[in-house]
Amino acid sequence: MVRFGLILLFIISYTYSKTVDIDDILTKRDSYKIDIILSYINIEKEQGLLTPVEYQTKNGDVVTIPTFLGDERVNQDYFNYAINFKYGFTNRLELFSLLNFYTSTIYYTKALAFSSKNDSDFSSWVLGFNYQLKNEDTMPALLFGGMLTAIEHLKFGIDGTTKRDNLSFKSYKISATTYYSVDPLVYLLNLSYYVNRKKILDNIDIDNSNTFTLSPQLYFAINPYSSINFGLKYSHFGKNRLNGRVISNSGSNVSFMFGSSYEISNSLLFNLTALHSKQLNISKDSISVGLSYSF
Repeated sequence: MVRFGLILLFIISYTYSKTVDIDDILTKRDSYKIDIILSYINIEKEQGLLTPVEYQTKNGDVVTIPTFLGDERVNQDYFNYAINFKYGFTNRLELFSLLNFYTSTIYYTKALAFSSKNDSDFSSWVLGFNYQLKNEDTMPALLFGGMLTAIEHLKFGIDGTTKRDNLSFKSYKISATTYYSVDPLVYLLNLSYYVNRKKILDNIDIDNSNTFTLSPQLYFAINPYSSINFGLKYSHFGKNRLNGRVISNSGSNVSFMFGSSYEISNSLLFNLTALHSKQLNISKDSISVGLSYSF
């Protein structure tokens, strides 16, 4: 079932995986992997909502989607292009460098007036690691991961004026994953905590809340080359503030996810993930496709 372990690794995208051998979970020592992932996100914001929109990508990092305030209803088509370079520093430690880019089309509705806005740019550069604390034996395995947003290109519009800047080290995330396999199933549980530091664009003070997530998932091997997975993601978040004023209250929500994966060759894997969530009157539907190449 080595192929099964490799398949599950690339469905989960960051610290998730199925054990067989430590070399099958993380990038092998002195070896490399490249993940190329295209994500489409449809975002619908209700009227009167001021809070900036954040999205957790398939790689596990969080990007702040360009937000333009002042319109009553917004429907946005957002494409995220991610390239993740991974290096096996040791047999237990994997380092990675992740680049995100985007293109976006926003459709506005205000009274009987309709308009749209196109945008594209660099989004963020993220550095991180994954570390295997414990192998799977008679007890579940345990992994630990962390990531830091080294550079974030933040864009925010209010009162007809758009502010933008490259901000450094304004967010980070830690996560832990435990899993246990009973062939052909893998039971997995991931916990993560995402920390947002205050971001300032000229005279705009953006203070997004920290977020805790808990995600149980179940993976099933259809055959030695393909698998599917189902899961939930519970998120709890605090208050968001804009210029010191609370613009959204604390709360929680549950997202639903589905994924599948197929091994094209020993070094090339294809995966697909879909997710639906609704938070703070923001509805987000996303689908991601990815290729992972090992060498």
